Amino acid sequence: MNEQPVDRTVERNKREMEQISDPKRINHLINTHLKGKSMYLKEMDHSAEVRLTGADELGRIFIHSPAREFHLNEEATLFRILGRYIELKCRVMARKGEGAYQLELLQAGIARKERKAMRIPVREGEVYIHNIRTSKNKVDATMFTIPTSVKVNFATYEHRLKQSQDYVKIDVYGRRGDLFSEIRKAGLSLFVADTQNPDSYKPEMPGLFDYAALLGGDLTARMMEYKQEKIVSEIIVPIVYITHDQTSIPLGYIHIQSRTEPLPFDTVLELQAAAFEMVDRIRDSNTVLVKVHQRVLDNSRGGMKVIIDHEELKDYLIRQKGFTFDFFFKGQAPITFYGLIRSTHLSRDGELTLGVQLSGTSAREGEMRRYMDNLQTQERVIQRRLEQRKKMMGNK
Repeated sequence: MNEQPVDRTVERNKREMEQISDPKRINHLINTHLKGKSMYLKEMDHSAEVRLTGADELGRIFIHSPAREFHLNEEATLFRILGRYIELKCRVMARKGEGAYQLELLQAGIARKERKAMRIPVREGEVYIHNIRTSKNKVDATMFTIPTSVKVNFATYEHRLKQSQDYVKIDVYGRRGDLFSEIRKAGLSLFVADTQNPDSYKPEMPGLFDYAALLGGDLTARMMEYKQEKIVSEIIVPIVYITHDQTSIPLGYIHIQSRTEPLPFDTVLELQAAAFEMVDRIRDSNTVLVKVHQRVLDNSRGGMKVIIDHEELKDYLIRQKGFTFDFFFKGQAPITFYGLIRSTHLSRDGELTLGVQLSGTSAREGEMRRYMDNLQTQERVIQRRLEQRKKMMGNK
């Protein structure tokens, strides 16, 4: 057997697992609960299953895999849900015949909690996702490279505001521990109506930054600096980017100063409105809509596993925390969901599998209820099949 490149799996939200190291306990788990049963290859289609045929005290397990060929030194994670999720991380040691393999058991684990929702396998075409909306570029608070859409919008609004203000700067935050760093942490607007009035450094109302508290005993010195710089009034408004998953990211700030007359509070409101408008434009220019069907492998009350084979989408989604999509039950109207990406798996042939947690749905009343009703029907079908299988096994 030749060594082959392995698949890459990234767990973004790991299960709370109890790792089992006692050989006797491992043997009991395998020989009592798993021997002779099917197990599945993690992050692959449920049809890619193997049968666990046994284990020994040397940490070796034996499987039969008629459909899936394994390669020497390939690492494989096998799992099964028996009330709780059970996982075996292994490495292929040898081939023992047609479809038979000997694996070294690297790690065994069992989830501390039972799975909350039944995972329902899906026949191709029964359900799918479509109209996938996601960000082209990842926007976060630690960006080293600023996306073009951000630069363009900052420059556009800075030019517009310069027509009516003495000093304007719109920029991303730097890395210095200065006033802008404090504004970034607080997420509040700073408003100093009159730099020579000590009361102006205190917030006039909730939601404004307390500059007097930050300056403390340095307030008088700061007033003198403003006087020397001939600055009469100052406003700093944070620009907060809201991601697809409703995460707030401090992206930058709008900074204006007046050297002629005090600025009114209405100017703060105008700048806050400009910041919101700017964020909307950045989000619109950074959002892509891909109108393609993508396959759903299984779904549950909490989420689903989907296959992404569209090249452009793979490039976008593997870098994102989540995305918005339309979910279709065959023959029904779509349900719009926002999904958090909890795991990614990139196979050796470039196919991307996502573990998606449902985080929210559109505002249309009854959509989540319709999704749950459909799942309940599918769960009853699965349960009936399991009961019939148990009866058949009992009659043999």
